[in-house]
Amino acid sequence: MPTQPPVSSNDIAHLVTEVLRRIHAETDGSKTQSAGLTPPETTATVPDRVIAAETIIKLAPGTRVAYVKHKAVITPSARDLARDRGITLVPAKANTSQPTESQLFIAQAECSTDVSSVAATIRRAVSTIQQLPSAGLATTLESFADHAGRDAARCILLTENAAVACVAANRFHAIRAIVGSDTTTVADSITRCAANLVILNPSQFSLASMAQIAKELTTRMGNPPKILAAAHANTSHGDCSCQNP
Repeated sequence: MPTQPPVSSNDIAHLVTEVLRRIHAETDGSKTQSAGLTPPETTATVPDRVIAAETIIKLAPGTRVAYVKHKAVITPSARDLARDRGITLVPAKANTSQPTESQLFIAQAECSTDVSSVAATIRRAVSTIQQLPSAGLATTLESFADHAGRDAARCILLTENAAVACVAANRFHAIRAIVGSDTTTVADSITRCAANLVILNPSQFSLASMAQIAKELTTRMGNPPKILAAAHANTSHGDCSCQNP
């Protein structure tokens, strides 16, 4: 039986050195991986379809950029709070590979009627509907104007004060609002005015009629009449005799 050569002190020293080198290498690699897995949290992704002030409050401390859905509803209070906290709200890019209906927003203001059944009915006719949280008339119109100007959205306002709401809505440059007392008149006005906001008194329309109006609103495209476009474009009072302050 062959005899094993004796292990010299040099062999032992070399073996110990190699073991220590491997232990240090593995320890350093683990530290590097751990540091890479826990970077400081400066961004967040918000999957909510409605971004309210409570959504901003719930973001992790240190968040500076929040990515939201392209068609997410961002309330004015959420925008103000995000600005105060130094948070930038970044909409995700829209998928333009397939044509879709225009985004539709529905809300109620100064309306005692529960719109949940109306929204459910319209949702079966228009897949892109989103319901805004209940708010006052002024706040609701501001939200409509924001989405109409930024996303070319269409809107439906349910209110029992339709005439006043229409006058107030048309003070926003991004809004072309119309009212009507029957489905035919509303559909005709949508086409003639290229309206993007329809104001309805729910007591005057059936659920089926409102669903049909919503479908007409999101599918009919066109440009506003020249007289309306000119009225929105001319804000300088250059051709009138009034005393512009």
